[in-house]
Amino acid sequence: MNEPIVTLEVIAVFENAQQVGLTARIGRAAPDTREGEARGGWVCPVELLPVYKEPMQVKGVDSFHATWLACSLVLKLLSHLKSEGVALRHEDGSEFPLEAYAAGLDGQADNAPGG
Repeated sequence: MNEPIVTLEVIAVFENAQQVGLTARIGRAAPDTREGEARGGWVCPVELLPVYKEPMQVKGVDSFHATWLACSLVLKLLSHLKSEGVALRHEDGSEFPLEAYAAGLDGQADNAPGG
């Protein structure tokens, strides 16, 4: 992916104490022209390394929607890891506040701390 517009670094700590650095990167949304022709909608590339070796393409109705869905996908993947017992941490060892990031995904803007 060239020039990501969003990057998130998280350390996954597994139950056996193994630690893996995760890097989520989201690229700029663009009109969907896969296979060389306009298809309607927009796509946004998403990487979660080292979990997925190739970028995923998230499709939305416009650039905002595609970017929003890309961010939501990253948070859902991290939520899945956490539900499997994986601790999520910052580089300094402090807890990664996944709930704060995920607040509002259900359409309730007042779920975020201070919101």
